[in-house]
Amino acid sequence: MMNLIRLAAATIALAACQDQPVRTATGPTLPQAPQQGVAAYITVDRLDAPVGAAVRVQVAVQVGTQQNFKLGSFTGRLHFSADKLQFQAENRINDGLRIANPANAAKGEIRFAGASAAGFSTLVLYDATFVVKAADYASDLTLQMEEMSAAATLTNLRPQLNVSKQIFLSRTAEH
Repeated sequence: MMNLIRLAAATIALAACQDQPVRTATGPTLPQAPQQGVAAYITVDRLDAPVGAAVRVQVAVQVGTQQNFKLGSFTGRLHFSADKLQFQAENRINDGLRIANPANAAKGEIRFAGASAAGFSTLVLYDATFVVKAADYASDLTLQMEEMSAAATLTNLRPQLNVSKQIFLSRTAEH
């Protein structure tokens, strides 16, 4: 019996080391941190949310494990289908100076930006709640990052930036 438990634990540990994102019943988990550069991506708390339900959509980044900088500034745009999602409210992030412009939310675009001379503590760049208007709402979510710089050095990180086209299930997902 003890050997069976050890075998099961070893199998779970090996599965956790795979290079591909682990798929859950509702979607892939967060991407692995890159070795170099910066990876930007979108997360949602529910991929299977029914019409009328609220969903939380976040834009986040991961800084490469071999980097010695903190993120100092960014500008980007979150695009979505206004036929499938309706902007409800921005969720406040208390870290650095952040601003969002939902003026074009009815057309499916929210612009966001932030700056922090000392570098951001949290790497969630934007966080908002939407109401689902149609199934498969996440298929039209896209991210456009226009500017990204390191704190202190002001190094342009845009050449090192990889924006994922895949939508990920957030770690704080509730079911």
